[in-house]
Amino acid sequence: MKLYLQSSHLYVIAFSHKKLPLNLIGKLYLNAAETESYKNHLAQIQQHFSASEIMHISTCNRCEFYLVTQNNVSKEQVKTFFSSFYSSLSEEEKTRITEKVIFKKDEDAVQYLMEVASSLQSMVVGEREIITQVRNAYEHCHSLGLTGDLLRIVMKKVIETGKKVFSETDIAKNPVSVASLAARQIKQLNIPSHPKVTLIGSGVTMQTFMKYFHQENFQYTFVSRKKENSETLQKKYGGTFMGLNELKNLDNYPTNILVVCTSSPTPVIDESLYHKLFSTTQKPIIVDLSNPSDISDEVKKKFQFEYIDISSLKQQARQNLLKRKQSIKDAKQIIESQLLEFMQVFRERCVENIIREIPQELKEYKHKALNEVFRKKLEQLEPTHKELIQEIVDYLEGKFNTVTYKKLKSILLQ
Repeated sequence: MKLYLQSSHLYVIAFSHKKLPLNLIGKLYLNAAETESYKNHLAQIQQHFSASEIMHISTCNRCEFYLVTQNNVSKEQVKTFFSSFYSSLSEEEKTRITEKVIFKKDEDAVQYLMEVASSLQSMVVGEREIITQVRNAYEHCHSLGLTGDLLRIVMKKVIETGKKVFSETDIAKNPVSVASLAARQIKQLNIPSHPKVTLIGSGVTMQTFMKYFHQENFQYTFVSRKKENSETLQKKYGGTFMGLNELKNLDNYPTNILVVCTSSPTPVIDESLYHKLFSTTQKPIIVDLSNPSDISDEVKKKFQFEYIDISSLKQQARQNLLKRKQSIKDAKQIIESQLLEFMQVFRERCVENIIREIPQELKEYKHKALNEVFRKKLEQLEPTHKELIQEIVDYLEGKFNTVTYKKLKSILLQ
């Protein structure tokens, strides 16, 4: 069904781990923190497709755009545009993203969004943080004036559906998100009894990671570009905190385990910073939960260390998927029910928009009849007769509106 709201369509244009390697998705990253640049990039997409609304979400395993436009957009148009939009990609990479783009429209688009918020489209099914990521992405785009009424009501139902899936199924029972998988894998390694752990980044993924990783005997140092963000984690888990520039200015900072997860478009850990952290460590452990990677290629090639990254967790994620087949089935049933409910409510909303002007038009005709067409005849009547006619007309107007509204709504909904 077409999502009718002033003849608009809803489109999903998604680049996902389902079809693309994570290192390529990382190259599609748009930095939401750089507000002007970010808004300009989205405005470019919005203008090309004549979209009245646009929303963008980027996580470690997806880059997606949701558009509302009155135009009929084809998959070929999407391929052509994004091949040009990501001009820094190689020709081979451009071909790959355009061949593997996920393209959904209207009802299928709403269903896809419900699946995203319910973690069914996640690399690790059952990761609760996806709801927060979706909501934050919407709120950010809304704050930039990029979203409107259609995305508002769609995203409201999408978030509601995600919450329902998590509360009414076992999809998140013993949750195994990327963050929890990483935490478990570290603890299986041979680490010192009181390891020094440096954590760079303070976003949702890092916060989730700490829920699974926290140990009283670990010596934490929290680092982020904004020092106050690392202080928030330090207050919760103890240890010390500092800004990223402070760490870079130190001569050395001995560390056993490094966990890094930032939104930086370029690697944070270069050779210089690696030396500061691991000059005296025999068996360094690095956990890289970023996409694009926060570890430079030079560091990966030149040094030996235990490396845990998103890609290395993929096999465990697949195994987790097998264990949750029944939960996924239950979640899909909820989504199907929620989608039907949403589409029915949306149909009624659209019908109401169509027939909303009828009562006002009837009121205008009534006013013209009483004050222009029959004015002279009415002036010849006794006041009580005029009042009676007014009452009769008002009564008929109310009844006509009620009957017409119900009849039209029934016909249009069919």
